[in-house]
Amino acid sequence: MEYLRILRRYWPIIVVATLIGAAAGYGASYYSTPQYQSTATLFVATQNGTSVAEAYQNNLFSQERVISYASLATSEQVAARAVDQLKAPISPDDLRAKITAVPQEKTVMLRVAVEDTDPAQAQAYAGAVSDQLVNLIAELETSRRGGSPAAGAVVVDDADYPTTPVGLSWVMKTTIGAVAGLVVGFLLAILAGVLDKRLRGRDSIEEASDSLLLGSLPIDSVRRSAGYVDLEGGGIYAEWLRELRNNVRFATSADGNPPKVIAITSPSKEEGRTSVAVDLALALAEAGRSVIVVDGDLYAPNVASVLPLDSAQQSRAQRSGLSTVLSGEHRLAEGVIGDVTVDGNAVSVLPAGPVPPRPGQLWAQDRAAAVFAELSRNFDYVIVDTPPLGEYSDGANIAVLSDGAILLARIRTTKASALRRALRTFKASNVHVIGTVATFDPVSSAARRRHGKDRGTESTPPARTPDAPTAEVENPQLVMPKVKSSHGNGENR
Repeated sequence: MEYLRILRRYWPIIVVATLIGAAAGYGASYYSTPQYQSTATLFVATQNGTSVAEAYQNNLFSQERVISYASLATSEQVAARAVDQLKAPISPDDLRAKITAVPQEKTVMLRVAVEDTDPAQAQAYAGAVSDQLVNLIAELETSRRGGSPAAGAVVVDDADYPTTPVGLSWVMKTTIGAVAGLVVGFLLAILAGVLDKRLRGRDSIEEASDSLLLGSLPIDSVRRSAGYVDLEGGGIYAEWLRELRNNVRFATSADGNPPKVIAITSPSKEEGRTSVAVDLALALAEAGRSVIVVDGDLYAPNVASVLPLDSAQQSRAQRSGLSTVLSGEHRLAEGVIGDVTVDGNAVSVLPAGPVPPRPGQLWAQDRAAAVFAELSRNFDYVIVDTPPLGEYSDGANIAVLSDGAILLARIRTTKASALRRALRTFKASNVHVIGTVATFDPVSSAARRRHGKDRGTESTPPARTPDAPTAEVENPQLVMPKVKSSHGNGENR
């Protein structure tokens, strides 16, 4: 069954290899020079006996002689004599390479054939070779004392004029090439399947991570062009994102409480960390939660460029943000950008700020833990985008400061070894893994039609109504703006 899955997965390799093999077979036929073969038939006879027994012995003698005469037909002497007879511009060695002599089984017949690109030349060569072979046999079988030869050969069928090239037709060569390509394709597909350690689906991600699969997010061209999820437009991506949101809301952290500070991380680049962080934050805001998105990737920040910030907010994001807050240059309230609204859902943003020269050192300070604690007191959810675990240790440091981490795995890209290595890093750092999420999940066209925009959108929760503002924070160095929440000190506190 495993091999069948591999062959179904890598069928393009098999198809391409088969086509290449067929093309190679056809090309070999098209570009090869046709060869024509002319054949002459010789009869080998010995002296007749006076009795049946003698006749039988002479026949056996002739059959043995045929084998020897076949070797003589391809000898240098026969070739040299034939060249002299024809006065042909060819060397005896070249002519020998064109000659074949095959005795017919259980007979005294010998077939002498010569191949050449010119059918007339092939006939001339075959006639000269058969004539000279007869002469040479007569000389060898005649005793030095004279008399009749003990055996001899006679040409019974002169060399014919070939009209059809010998060898396989172009159809056969193309077929053989296709079959050979098919076999090679099967072998290459199996080899690719054995060597390919990329995760191919949700089941393989669950098996490699040995953790809960919180959900999967499909490939969505609309979402990529907009930069963030289109919750109002609906579609399969929005529906699956809401499923992920619900699973996150009912997940638990290491202490048994719902996680509030959630690190979004992945083993490698281009696996969807920023997209998932922003989209999950918007989905939680749609459910009436107060959410802040923190751009914790101080190497290649993207959150501010993904969300629709106005020019003033973009300018502010370039001047201040997480890096300046962690370095003590700005207070936390100065780095947070509030009320970023997408489709009526408002989130706050803590951009990365200016890229520092040594980002890793900022996470080693106590201020980082204080910042996350302050954000946790002022928001229902703190969603943190992180750099890839395989390249920087910052992702693990952020996860340690969080209530848990969501580990992404991109289908058909993330390798099982990289995912397991990331999990070992979390285990060594005592990081609680909330679960894994499969990203870039391929979706069939039928599934897209079922969840298309013509279905409309699922009902959106009513807009949040302001409650009493949260209390002022105790740390005067990290004063946050008062954040209104519809949940006060509810279950997610």
